[in-house]
Amino acid sequence: MSLVMIRHGETALNRDRVMQPADTPLSDRGKEQVLRLAQRLSTEGITRILASDLPRAAMTAQALSDETGVGVEFESLLQERNFGRLRGQRFIDLETRDIDPFAENYEPEEGETWQEFDQRVTHAWSRIQSALPSDGILAVVTHGLVCAALLRNHLDAQAHVTDSGRLYPFRNASFTRIESSPPWRVELLNCAEHLEALGDQTSIYGQV
Repeated sequence: MSLVMIRHGETALNRDRVMQPADTPLSDRGKEQVLRLAQRLSTEGITRILASDLPRAAMTAQALSDETGVGVEFESLLQERNFGRLRGQRFIDLETRDIDPFAENYEPEEGETWQEFDQRVTHAWSRIQSALPSDGILAVVTHGLVCAALLRNHLDAQAHVTDSGRLYPFRNASFTRIESSPPWRVELLNCAEHLEALGDQTSIYGQV
């Protein structure tokens, strides 16, 4: 029995390096990515799917549901960090204005601080643990910064990475396999081999 953590597929704003609003859907490329992801995971024995309710994660989870026949349960605690009024703005424009939205002490207007975000992800982690099935695999579909926060604060990834950091570059439509009991050891980190045939890698490390 294990846990699979998934980052959503690509969006157009991932590709264009824009701070994403909540309602961003997958791009056409993202839809192809999640189909390949779902096919890759179809034999893993997934028996439960827990997902962020934001469209890009929900669409990713639905592709997995269609492939496995397992229904999707939505959990708002798994949403990406809320950057408030920065959402919809290009990263290059933020840089021009000397705004680093990922700085430790940056507090986005109408958004979440790092401390608030980390606290929410800790609650999400409790929800994940309570959702683990007695038999089979739980798939958790979420966002890049949530994956990084879980990796940094709650998982044992020492065999794979020495510095996970707040911005660990989880790939679009990647999955991470985790043992489903303490110390929550990571068995496979940030796997995107199923996307190699798509060729273009320009957006694979897109943030939020």
